[in-house]
Amino acid sequence: MTDVKDPSARLAALAVDRLIASGLVRANKRDTLISKIATGTISGGDWKVEIELASAKAAG
Repeated sequence: MTDVKDPSARLAALAVDRLIASGLVRANKRDTLISKIATGTISGGDWKVEIELASAKAAG
């Protein structure tokens, strides 16, 4: 599990947990997403791929 002591990581964890609950991102990518969001390295393309994969997983 990601270390959520950093305020950016805590905020990212809250956001990612809500996205997981909504089915918009995959739970098994939680720590990676939190890290990328907290460090500011996530791109629009990353979001697009993650949402597409989560949607495909939910539909299948």
